[in-house]
Amino acid sequence: MALIKLCPNCTQRNGAEERECVKCGTSLAMTEPLDAPALSAPKLSLNHRVLYVPLQTEIIIGRADRDTGWYPDIDLTQYGASSKNGVSRRHVRLIWNGEWQIEDLGSLNGTYLNQRRLKPSEPLPLLPGSVIQIGKLFLTYHG
Repeated sequence: MALIKLCPNCTQRNGAEERECVKCGTSLAMTEPLDAPALSAPKLSLNHRVLYVPLQTEIIIGRADRDTGWYPDIDLTQYGASSKNGVSRRHVRLIWNGEWQIEDLGSLNGTYLNQRRLKPSEPLPLLPGSVIQIGKLFLTYHG
């Protein structure tokens, strides 16, 4: 467990010692620290390759848009992600709420969790061994 402060504006998880939100700058002076499960990066693999996952509470997975300079937290372009094989720029998001959850971000071709299509904007918990289908790519969540 760890002491944190949740931003009242953007819900960013901040250290208990922070005076303002590290994401949006909102004052945390009136925010009481909470005891929350310690954050650990989710373990993901694609075609038996372990993916680098940043240590943060919200992780966007998709493909880069080099024309606009936008890059998701996990860029699947190097693994063959493209619009032709069904991967959106902002396809899916992983959210830490004491456990990892997955949420489709309204992607054109949808996201599947263990062969079940996710409803956009409705997060579901991830369990070790879960298979995430993003377009024609398959990721495995290991915990």
